[in-house]
Amino acid sequence: MKIGVIVFLVFITCGNFLYSVLPSCNLNREGCYANDQAILDHTAGAPYQYRVLAPYAMSLVTSPANEGAWFSVALVIHAACFAVIYTSLNLWLRRWGSDGAAMAGMVLMALLLAFAFHQYPLSPNSIIELALMCATLVLWKRFWLVALMVILASFNRETGVLLVAIYALLNAADYRTRGFYMRTLTLAGLWAVITAGLHITLGAAPHILGIMGTLQRNIDNLPQALIINGILLPLWILAAIGYRRSPVMLKRLGWLAAAYLISAFVGGLWGEMGRLSLPAIPLILPLIVAEKPIQDKLSVSLGHSNNT
Repeated sequence: MKIGVIVFLVFITCGNFLYSVLPSCNLNREGCYANDQAILDHTAGAPYQYRVLAPYAMSLVTSPANEGAWFSVALVIHAACFAVIYTSLNLWLRRWGSDGAAMAGMVLMALLLAFAFHQYPLSPNSIIELALMCATLVLWKRFWLVALMVILASFNRETGVLLVAIYALLNAADYRTRGFYMRTLTLAGLWAVITAGLHITLGAAPHILGIMGTLQRNIDNLPQALIINGILLPLWILAAIGYRRSPVMLKRLGWLAAAYLISAFVGGLWGEMGRLSLPAIPLILPLIVAEKPIQDKLSVSLGHSNNT
């Protein structure tokens, strides 16, 4: 039953992706295909210049000049990421609630993805980041798997540092041990070396908008931004309500989600918050759908295991 639900959600989300993104790419070929070609040619503006994972992987199969094949490869990558996202979310949310709560969280994620696709470029780096984050929430006790995901995330987007923060927060109970700091610093070092290496190797690139250009774009699109953020506002309110009754581990992740959202709001386009907010969603979903009795029981269990 659970596998069937996950397959159904993957199918529906792929359909939403096709419905929203394909027409957008047909109207804006430069944003969908030319930008990916510019990344491959090392002529893209920042920050896209340094987000090389998806374009390089896709270029092993085809090229942006073959638009139909390029879109098809992007769709396959998205479908694989959707499968990882829903499977990981199911495991993650079941730690904090019932099967029904996990189901509600997955459906909510599907709705948010459909909403995000209205402000979504073709390149899969946003969805790859979300898949890696969801996998980290499930596999955080397996350091070398987390290290692999940090490496992939660092080649994917500069926000790969979020995976390092997630690992540190989920292992915070071990903060008095030397191993905790060694492992966390190793992950941070991997992210820093890869990020710096990309900037050094590919060279400096002008930001596509810059600080003032981003501000002007936000002012110009303020009515649209107000509508989009107004739609998202109930989600943040529900997370804030759930925060008070949540265990410390979830509260820590809520802090990280808040810090990320503030940074996205300061440095990003307000009209694209549906897409930009995606990394915060798996961090706050347990605050919304978790059930208090199960939370309390699990919190006690975690506290007992951390003290032994």
